[in-house]
Amino acid sequence: MGNGGIPVGGALLFGGFVLISLAELVDLQRGIYRTAMGLPYSQEQINLLIRSSKRLVSSESLSIYPNNETEYPIIQLNGQSYIRARALVNYMEQSELTYTFQFPNADPVVMRCAARYAAGVNLFGFHDQVFVNLAELPVTASTNGDYFQIESKAAQ
Repeated sequence: MGNGGIPVGGALLFGGFVLISLAELVDLQRGIYRTAMGLPYSQEQINLLIRSSKRLVSSESLSIYPNNETEYPIIQLNGQSYIRARALVNYMEQSELTYTFQFPNADPVVMRCAARYAAGVNLFGFHDQVFVNLAELPVTASTNGDYFQIESKAAQ
């Protein structure tokens, strides 16, 4: 027991939680500062966005891989929505770094995959994953409750 009757182990545990919380706040503030200064996203920021932005993806007009209502990260970078390209693998072909997206009743969309995210990039790789800017594809996207809904523009 400590001087005030609080077990030392409890005080140390509480102190540990406080330090962890402060470290999280510092990381958050660092990200806000980088964004406010117009600096590019760090790899740590993108990783945090990916981990914290998973949604159930569904569609009535498209085939989501491996099935409807599969969870994928939907990340917002510079005002654009990016989804893991694997969700749309049924409409995608890859030849080295060139990806072609072919949706029903739409012209093919060809993109070259960037090694990392930068403002204006439509397709980029991150830790063995590829993310595509939904605004560049012939699809519409919306949030519907717990779901992120993607539909073919041709089906509307």
